[in-house]
Formats: sequence, structure tokens, C-alpha cells
Amino acid sequence: MKLGTKDYLIALSTELSRLYGFARQMNELDFAGSLGGEFRGMQDAGWATTITAQQVFEELQAYMGRTEPFSLPEMRIALMLYCQLSEAGGVYESLKNIMGVVTSQPYNLWPFKDIVRVRKADRRVIAPNANATFKDLATKASEIGMTKLASLLALAFNDEIRNGISHADYVIWNDGLRLRKRNGGYANRLSFEEVGVAITVGVGFYDILQEHNRSAMASFNPARQIIGKFSLNFPMRYTVFSDPERGAFSISTSSPGPETTPEYLRQVEITARLGGKVLAVFPRNDRAPDEAVIRLIEDAGYDPHIVPMDAAAREALLAEIDENTMHDERGAIADGLLLASPFGFRSVADAVELDQVFPPPTVELNFDDDFKEPAPAGR
Repeated sequence: MKLGTKDYLIALSTELSRLYGFARQMNELDFAGSLGGEFRGMQDAGWATTITAQQVFEELQAYMGRTEPFSLPEMRIALMLYCQLSEAGGVYESLKNIMGVVTSQPYNLWPFKDIVRVRKADRRVIAPNANATFKDLATKASEIGMTKLASLLALAFNDEIRNGISHADYVIWNDGLRLRKRNGGYANRLSFEEVGVAITVGVGFYDILQEHNRSAMASFNPARQIIGKFSLNFPMRYTVFSDPERGAFSISTSSPGPETTPEYLRQVEITARLGGKVLAVFPRNDRAPDEAVIRLIEDAGYDPHIVPMDAAAREALLAEIDENTMHDERGAIADGLLLASPFGFRSVADAVELDQVFPPPTVELNFDDDFKEPAPAGR
């Protein structure tokens, strides 16, 4: 995928908004629990690494906002801050858990545990680096059928820069950043312009992700009562509350036992038919127009769960949709391809109807009229 910085950030924000909209519809409680990122171990004030991530983000923004040339130490500090931001796994846990909602995975206090390594000799724990973390995120995005989001996540941080800076395997020279790769591989040189693009993309990724989290948290002020299933608990009534002034976010319950609603049961039925993805399609056998719409969905960056159907199977499914009120109220079931999203079932016959399936933007990006590709001031 080859995108300019502006196009990349717009595409990223669009895909994150769609993910957040779909996941929230599927399980609003696990979605809400995912928004804060890291939440385990020492919980006293000042122990969350998300604090460091935000500080690094602000420090790096201050460097990138300058117009005068960087000195050598300033360039080195900016690159080190970039590496720190790429390693902010405590923040990126929120994204992993939100994607887990789509596969009906319960809220996980340690979502990257599977890629943590332990040395056999001394049982030393080796945390995943940014490269492993973002590969894991991209893999998860592909699993839920969001192939465009997977490609965007793979581009969030430049691992060549991260690896070179982290291991002091680089030289800042008058023609850019020279990545020596002394332990193997082909040496490479990135111009200061290319380095500037990489830093801007990384900073933009972090900012857009956090804006989605903040916006979603703010929607729980005033407090809302939700009946549903949180993590491995049975469905019951919860109160979700956000207090931006105090920086507080809580999910609490005093429910005496299980509780459901018709809306909750309807959502369970819809989710069960999505096959662990954000979209499912039910093409009629040997129906060329249905196949054409599937290609349209794939071209838009989605790999849907595909369930081919003969006439009898289609009629049986339509009867289930009616019985369980699983219609997507935003569109009718007509002669187009039968499609299911977390919002329900509808027909899609063209690109316009497909666009109606996706949730609206959560965050609006604003660019100056004279926006240009970034280029940090060189030495």
C-alpha cells in the first residue's frame, strides 16, 4: 500500500471509526472496558505506562512543530522519542481488545500475552517489541476481515528506523539517516524527508487512536445503564460512567443476577452469524451479481465471511431473520446480495448501498489548506 501522509491518516481514521462502530454494536460493555488500554498489576496513581506514552507524544509533537534546523542531539532525541512511542504497547492493548470484541473474545487484561516470550534458562520475561506488537495487531485485523486496516497498521511505525535507533545501529549524516545493519541485511539510507514522514505517520497514528478512545469514553457522560455481557460474566445490568474532569472511567454493577433484554438477545443472534468477522455475505449459488458485489466488498478492504446458499437455505435464513427481528433498519432486504453486519441483515447491490453499511466517522480530521508532506529540518 502506497499512500501519502494525509491519505494514510484519513484512511486510518475511517477504518478505526468503522471498527469502533461495529465492535460497540456487538458488545458495548467489552468495548467500553477496552478503551483505557493497560489495566493490570500495580494500580496506584502513577503506575500506568499510558502516562509515559502521552508525555512522549507531547514531547515529540513539540519537536515536530519546529521550523528551525535540528541540532544533532535534537535529531537524536526526536528519533528516540519516536521509538518510545512505537513501543507504547499499554496504549495499543485497547486496539487489540476492541478487535477481540468482533470475535466474541471476552475482555482480556493481558491481550498481548501470547507474544510474550520467556527464556528457558532463567525464566526471564521478554516483552514483545513494536514489530511483534504491530504484526499481531495486523494479523488480528485480517482475522476479523478488515484487510485494509491490517495494511494500515503494518505501516504505522517504520521498524527499520525503530530497530536501528534502539540498537545504536545508525548514523545521522548530512544526507539523512544511515541505517548500517551491522548484524546482517542491506544497509539503507533514509532522507530527512522520509524520516519526517515516518515520524508524522507514527505520531498521527497514536493521536487518531487516542482520539477514538477519548471520544468513545466521553459518550458515557452522563452515565449509561447497559444490559449485556462483560468479559466472562453472565449478562446483567451495568452502569458505565466517564468523568473527563477527574479522568475517571468506571464499569460497575449491583445486579443480583442474570438479566437480558430482547435487544441483547437479538444482537447475540446476529453476532453468531458473522463468523467472527465484521461482515458476512450469503450469495445465491451461480448468481453473478452477488459475486460482483463480493468483489466490491473485497476492493473496499474487507474479507467477509462467505456462506453460499441455495434457494431453500436462503428461505430458511430469511425466516430466521424475521423471527429474531435481525433486519438492519438502515436498509431493506431486496434483490441484492444478502449481507450481515453487526447492525443486522440487509441487501447490497452497489457501492452506494455498501457505504451505508459502515458506521459513520467517530473523529473528524482537519487539515490546513496548505498541508504538505512533512519534512523535518535537517542538520
